Amino acid sequence: MDLRVAVYVRKMVLRLGVEALLSAVPFVEGTHDCESWNRVEELARAGDIDALIVHESDAHALDDEALELVRRKAKVLVLLEDRHALKILSSGLLVDGLLMEDELTEASLTDALRRITAGEIPMPAVLTRELIERAGAPSPWPLRHRSAQNLTPREMETLGLLAEGLGNKQIARRLQISSHGAKRIVASVLLKLGSPNRTTAVVTAVQAGLITLDREQRPSA
Repeated sequence: MDLRVAVYVRKMVLRLGVEALLSAVPFVEGTHDCESWNRVEELARAGDIDALIVHESDAHALDDEALELVRRKAKVLVLLEDRHALKILSSGLLVDGLLMEDELTEASLTDALRRITAGEIPMPAVLTRELIERAGAPSPWPLRHRSAQNLTPREMETLGLLAEGLGNKQIARRLQISSHGAKRIVASVLLKLGSPNRTTAVVTAVQAGLITLDREQRPSA
């Protein structure tokens, strides 16, 4: 696995820190220091990047179409500054992973890049706990009742596995299907629940009474 990573972080000190950490990640083949969003788009259109690291403040300054153009070509990992960053999910901003700025280390960055490449959605534990705690409150992601009622038995089984925090490969093994098949079922579950990612799907399902969540269970997105 060789990754080409673009960095779009306008905080200079943080950007330099991210690039220094990337130089120590064994499977990062090269990095691009992008001073403008146009440069990010150029790299994405040319197929020259596999992942983008962007700060939440810079991501919020972009329109949905600009970020989605890059997401068609590369995985997007967002660095969060606000520890109560539920707004980045409720805003509808679609990303592939989240990482706290103050938890940024070589190990955490390596893990996050490895997971987004594997099709998982890394998310800080503090944010996951906040989402689970909000399961008793009105959901910011409206449940599509008709679609949710149409979840197939296999999709319900997959939903339970998502609640256990399993990734696509683990789900595939448990269901004895291919990784591609697992990815397709997970995507269908998220679509029917109207959820932007795995964790919000679990929260929405708990609120709707589709599943119950043990106190020990913490979906890792």
